[in-house]
Amino acid sequence: MTSSERIEHVGSPSRESTQTPGGSAAGENGQNPAIKIGEMPPATALDLLCAHVETLVTSNEEVPEDASSPPVRSRSDSVSSGEVTPSLRVTELHFGPESTEDPGHDRLQQGFLSKRFLSKREPPITLKNYLLRLHKYCPMSTAVYLATSLYLTRMVTIDRVIRPNPRNVHRLLLAGLRVAMKAVEDLSYPHSRVAKVGGVTERELSRLEISFCFLVDFELRVDARMLSEQTRYLGIVLGDGDGNAVA
Repeated sequence: MTSSERIEHVGSPSRESTQTPGGSAAGENGQNPAIKIGEMPPATALDLLCAHVETLVTSNEEVPEDASSPPVRSRSDSVSSGEVTPSLRVTELHFGPESTEDPGHDRLQQGFLSKRFLSKREPPITLKNYLLRLHKYCPMSTAVYLATSLYLTRMVTIDRVIRPNPRNVHRLLLAGLRVAMKAVEDLSYPHSRVAKVGGVTERELSRLEISFCFLVDFELRVDARMLSEQTRYLGIVLGDGDGNAVA
């Protein structure tokens, strides 16, 4: 079964009304015939993802630090990678309804998780070249790239649990792609291979994956309609007012 076929059988997410900001949440049988995900080449989806993430980085650079979530103190202010981030036990992390009585505690946990994506310095490779490297050695499908874009829209634009910047965006993308690959594909590449191509250790990749899942609140299930809506949203955000993101 191909990824495009499998995506049609994946169940709907728990947050149907907020797939994309400004986008209409289609009904259970809603469709968007103008955008057919199966006809979009992976290279086109990669370009859309890259442009989207670059837009997120630029827009967040223009937002004052206190306009997002408040800064969180940790045992070390110079976090270079997931290896030196203060550890949190998985049992300590829960952002579901049971934790809504203490939003400050949620922000503290999210702050710890967000710091795991920070590199000591800005990577020397551009975001586009990084994505092309990943695609060269670990080719991914259109659905994987669009699902990653959808996850990032939720995390950055809707929930605002992380602010992408030049020091964390490469790791954020790597984790998102790895998670999306497992969520929408029948098969995924070996953990060691993805870590090597992505420029991190296997242990770091594991931590990044777990952190990404918690930050997106484990809402990983997507279907064809959601990817179609995300494509329309990208078309609007990236300059096409009609939402025509596919050439």
